Amino acid sequence: MATRLSWLRTCKLKQLEAIARATGVNSSGTKPILITNIQDALTGKQNITTSPPTTPKPNHGYNILSIDMGIRNLAYCHLSLPSTWLSAPKTKKAKPRRTIPKVKHWARIDVSKSSDNSSKKSDSDEQVKAIPVKESFDPSTYASHAHHLLTHTLLPLAPTHILIERQRFRSMGGSSVQEWTLRVNMFEAMLYATLHTLRRAGKWEGEVLPVEPNKVSRFWIGGEEKGKGKGEKTKKRKMAVARELVGEGKEVRVEGVAEGVLGEVTGKRKGKAAKFDDLADSLLQGLAWVRWEENRRLVREKGVDVLEELMQERGGR
Repeated sequence: MATRLSWLRTCKLKQLEAIARATGVNSSGTKPILITNIQDALTGKQNITTSPPTTPKPNHGYNILSIDMGIRNLAYCHLSLPSTWLSAPKTKKAKPRRTIPKVKHWARIDVSKSSDNSSKKSDSDEQVKAIPVKESFDPSTYASHAHHLLTHTLLPLAPTHILIERQRFRSMGGSSVQEWTLRVNMFEAMLYATLHTLRRAGKWEGEVLPVEPNKVSRFWIGGEEKGKGKGEKTKKRKMAVARELVGEGKEVRVEGVAEGVLGEVTGKRKGKAAKFDDLADSLLQGLAWVRWEENRRLVREKGVDVLEELMQERGGR
């Protein structure tokens, strides 16, 4: 494989950056660093996030569950693809086709309320229900929320791959670490630990993959905004891209119960459009990962001939 990728050495820095962005690889660094990163990603020498996704069982497609982390506003998007999604063309002359993912489930939930509302109420609960209960953020409560979210909401969707938004300790380059950020980071760790335990116990088969949000932004909008109000500007641009993708139906199709959020996508559901950013992030993260895997396949199969196509990827426009 390394020999087949030797053509990367003839590429200019801008071309290597475009390949890295289109395949979900870190696109910063010198030319030798980029070449090494791309080669490692395409040959599976890096961590699990760069290895080709595990092929599902025959007649069972890829069920990709993309999670945009949060506690009061956790969003997830369930994308479905056929088992032949990453299969090589039957003939060398056949042009690989992009498969359009289908959104089967798409929702935003308050993790703590979702867990509380689903538990059975006793007579004593009914008697004290008028007494407000302070929201708890201790580790034992988070562990319970993580287990409930996975076993009652997410794993019943039978995901083959779970993508979890990688959390940052600092928001928007700030010098301080916010308490809420630490809480979300802790909940992220709880999800990984619970999934690992369930997998080792034989109660779930699948892969868990962290996804860096800056790579998703680079792919779809060329990178995050800078300067005053950069967070809000980046958010608006990503929501606009998500609306465009859903509206066109060329790169993703929403069907079934997932159609229930289309009012938020279009902004026609009053008071809901402002919260579409979490849903948009979960969709764009899942679709970016799908495109990265497709582009890696193209680079492995077509080599330098795919360079012009990758230069035209959305983030490079």
